[in-house]
Amino acid sequence: MGFLIGLLAGAAAMLLYAPKSGDLTREELRLRSDELRRRADELERVARDLAGQAQVKGRELADEAKRQWEGASKRSGTGEGGPSTRA
Repeated sequence: MGFLIGLLAGAAAMLLYAPKSGDLTREELRLRSDELRRRADELERVARDLAGQAQVKGRELADEAKRQWEGASKRSGTGEGGPSTRA
């Protein structure tokens, strides 16, 4: 997010120091800020999708680890919820 703010600030500074009329500069700033806003919204959507996928995958991995742990304890006959430490 800091990158986007820096990008916007740099673009604004560049446009303000450019030799253009005030109306043209303001219009260009508006267009660029709209584009940055659209990009930020898209990045937010992608980040939310990735976070949701990671959450689902994390649950799947945790469930699988739990099943393996319980299976190992049943096979070892310890009944303590974990593999036996007997030699």
